[in-house]
Amino acid sequence: MKRPSDTDPMDNRMAEPASGPPAVLREFDRLGGREILERILRDRNPRKLVEELPAGDFYWIAKKIGADDCLPLLELAGPDQWQYLLDLEIWNRDEIHGAEALAWLRRLFEADRPRTLRWLLGEGNALLYFVLQKSLEVMVREEDDREFEIPEGFFTHDGVLYLNALDPESEPFLRELTGAIAGASLPAYQTLISSLASAVPSEMEEGMYRMRNVRLAESGFLPLEEAVSIFSPLSPGALIREGKAAVVDVTTGDEPAALIPFLPLHEGGQEGCLREAIARVTDPLALDRLRLEFAGLANRIAVVEGLARIELEGLVGMARKAAGFINIALEELTGRDREAAAALLVQNPLESVFRVGFGFVLRLKRVAENWRRIAWFRKAGFENAFWGEERGELLSGLLLQRPRLYAGLRDGELYRDFSGAEDLSGASKSLMRLIALDGFLNALTECFPLDRETASREGLTCRHLLFTFWARKRLGLGPGFSAITPGEARSLFAALREGETAPPWRMERVRAVFLEDMTAQTAGLTGDLQAALREELAALWEEFRSEYENVPHEDTEMKHNPFLIIE
Repeated sequence: MKRPSDTDPMDNRMAEPASGPPAVLREFDRLGGREILERILRDRNPRKLVEELPAGDFYWIAKKIGADDCLPLLELAGPDQWQYLLDLEIWNRDEIHGAEALAWLRRLFEADRPRTLRWLLGEGNALLYFVLQKSLEVMVREEDDREFEIPEGFFTHDGVLYLNALDPESEPFLRELTGAIAGASLPAYQTLISSLASAVPSEMEEGMYRMRNVRLAESGFLPLEEAVSIFSPLSPGALIREGKAAVVDVTTGDEPAALIPFLPLHEGGQEGCLREAIARVTDPLALDRLRLEFAGLANRIAVVEGLARIELEGLVGMARKAAGFINIALEELTGRDREAAAALLVQNPLESVFRVGFGFVLRLKRVAENWRRIAWFRKAGFENAFWGEERGELLSGLLLQRPRLYAGLRDGELYRDFSGAEDLSGASKSLMRLIALDGFLNALTECFPLDRETASREGLTCRHLLFTFWARKRLGLGPGFSAITPGEARSLFAALREGETAPPWRMERVRAVFLEDMTAQTAGLTGDLQAALREELAALWEEFRSEYENVPHEDTEMKHNPFLIIE
């Protein structure tokens, strides 16, 4: 293989050898499913192109094209690729999903009828038995029964065995499939249908499940109890920084690249230090090892996440989860030095680098857990929601079994995976600011105890306590957290907006007053916590200003006020 050229730091794609994977893989993320299929069909030798795809990459392509549009791809594929697809598509954990199995058999049958029949009567015989037994009712006509009447809905191919599809929607395909089997070999057909009654579905399913697990284990889909070991943290000291590179034999007979998936690492490592480090790996064997290990790593994550039939979005998600923890390890240990990061990848198993990255995140989780046990807000009887949506969900995300970041319902999800050291440091700073704010409220309530009525208010948050306390100070009322009246709320906003005649009311001059008033109460906090608290108070002020900058004076007494306790 040719050695990859050095890439421009601004290029957001990983370097590939000139003789590397076909363009349809290198441009996978840029092309739509229909474009990918057209590229394959326009190739000089499309069958050779598809048959040489690793089974994992073939599966990604099939998912992108779509189940009902990938018939031309299925027609070009080999038996191992068919089997890999079925292993992932027709199982719901440890049980076969009957409807999915029948649907995929129909697609294979439509794509290549002769080959599908040969496969079903050979390697796929157990699946054929299982599907037909679950889908058909069988009646036998005795030779001397001259008064036999064909029951409604039944059909026959030999005048002896009569079949009825249990699901009327699947009847056309079952009639066609059984007819094709009978046409290919009537004795084989009669033996098959006659023995359906004696077959035990649970035993067949168990046997197929065992064989499926053996096949998938070669691609990293290990049993859960083994797959979960990737989430056992590893000390950074366990990694080799200098010395001999890790060696893994990735060859398979005369076809060294036959089992080397390209897409998982290509799609997962689209950003961060991993992308930059991979661009510096010039040894083709080392690059193949990294691709193979990364694909296995992503597949083990899929097992741990409990994914059954995986959609393309899930495949990409697992790859990016793997890349995220690897990014964290590389960036924390090398400071984004691309050469050092590349050396770290070459000299260590990728799983070890992943576990070190996960260890950094787990360490942050432990900080959150240890603080939460002794935190003031817990002793005061509050839950995470006391900190408001963003802060409360940040804390909840860090406390998950495998920590995640609060995403604010971005792309329909409340949390997202860590993608690099910047995420880790951002979450660490946010947690430190929360710890400082908790300490501040602890000191504040020691001086001005929180009464039971205020503490039991529905929907009470830290913002209510902080800004009600400050409002009472600005209004010259007694210090504490008791509710203010609507008239007092209007007076407060009139004072805060003094000198401004129309919205948006920026209240710029009051920001410094707020920070000075509140930080005057922080004598008991250490220097680091005081700095963190000041940052958090500044953020809270911006939230307050943003909430009210366009609210007329007369509306500032709203009943469900997000910042002030108003009677």
